[in-house]
Amino acid sequence: MSCVAIIPVEVQFGMAIVVHQDAVIADAVCAPAPVRVGLLGLGNVGSAVARLSRDAAPALAARGFAPIIEAALVRSARPGRPASDAVLDLTEHPDVFFSHQLDVVIEVLGGVEPARTLVRRALDRGIPVVTANKSLVAAHGHELAAFARRRGTAFRYEASVIAGVPFLGTFERRPLVSRTDSLIGILNGTSNFILTQIARGSSFADALGEAQRRGYAEPDPSMDVSGGDAAEKLAVLIRQFGGLIVPPRRIPRTGIDVVEPQDLDAARECGGVVRPVASAAWSDARVRAFVAPAFVPHDHPLAPVAGSTNAVLLSGPSGTQCYSGPGAGPDVTAATLLDDVAEVVTEGRVRPPSPIAATAAVTCDPPATSWFVRVSDARAEAAAIADLLAAYGVLCSRVVTTAGRIYLRTFPIEPARLHEGLAAVRAATRADVVPFHALEVRC
Repeated sequence: MSCVAIIPVEVQFGMAIVVHQDAVIADAVCAPAPVRVGLLGLGNVGSAVARLSRDAAPALAARGFAPIIEAALVRSARPGRPASDAVLDLTEHPDVFFSHQLDVVIEVLGGVEPARTLVRRALDRGIPVVTANKSLVAAHGHELAAFARRRGTAFRYEASVIAGVPFLGTFERRPLVSRTDSLIGILNGTSNFILTQIARGSSFADALGEAQRRGYAEPDPSMDVSGGDAAEKLAVLIRQFGGLIVPPRRIPRTGIDVVEPQDLDAARECGGVVRPVASAAWSDARVRAFVAPAFVPHDHPLAPVAGSTNAVLLSGPSGTQCYSGPGAGPDVTAATLLDDVAEVVTEGRVRPPSPIAATAAVTCDPPATSWFVRVSDARAEAAAIADLLAAYGVLCSRVVTTAGRIYLRTFPIEPARLHEGLAAVRAATRADVVPFHALEVRC
């Protein structure tokens, strides 16, 4: 890079602001400024961050800085940890970690504690924090964002929801465009990958094992499979776009472990697929939401979103916007974390935006939707079951019999009315009955 003679007004994070012929211009200095990074956690994602900091040095240098992993706080500083060679100091002790002069902290511990305590400690010192921890953001994101602003620093969590699609920060800085009253999406790449593999002939166990081998699923995949991970991400989005605080545990959810291969075949026969869907709509502090495997018609925007890909549709007064991209894997998450670091260090002294005003939601209940119902081992004909449901106000638009099971598509109805009808079917037939939400083509 060639150097130009300039009169610097301020040099910060490798960028010089200069005055030249009555105009203020920016010109990169010859050498990128070192940025000392502290890593809270050095697991799959933390190791990917450390490796990428080294491997992507030329691209980051073009932004005017060179990240140096100054220290990493870990639960066990055992020898030979992956990527430990890219860290200057590996420690188990928070006091040792915070004794380093750090320019930014990246938190990838996961869980709520001790992550919350350590993040607050960094923010209290004026150190900006970047995180991919959706559990922490769902539980305390509003509090931490407000605390960061009071300390004149930044708290970024772009990587916590759909890591490969940078849209949260964009909307945070554009309050008019972000006006939204509902959203629907696929927020867990691991669940989507598993269902996609099952549809291609894999067993649930084989699909889960492949997800773990690829780094999509943790050794304990319960949060992915149960819908807990997607519920936390949905809580983050409800607060971000609806200004309402909903504890993830209050969001109705069903895990993908209730899905059988025959369900995917029946969905295909009915003109759709089964996807792990997260949905929310809000009005007057009341939220209607769910996280569950759902029937998605082929002409719905979420139908082609397969594998580990994530997507979200945001609907509001100006229409519907769709965002889609990679949502699982440590490398994708690490790239977004370092992009957040790049924004933090190059923005310099720009004051972070005020946290979006948020209040507690009054209710959070499942919405009225169409339904895709599986009836197994029924002692009645499909027509008789449809007639029995109709007596309870549950009207069917399609009935399919396949592989010894009966599948029914219903018209939209409130969950309470549906469950009354399904209870009557169980009592009359002693059948195993499992309902799935069914999306409409309209977003």
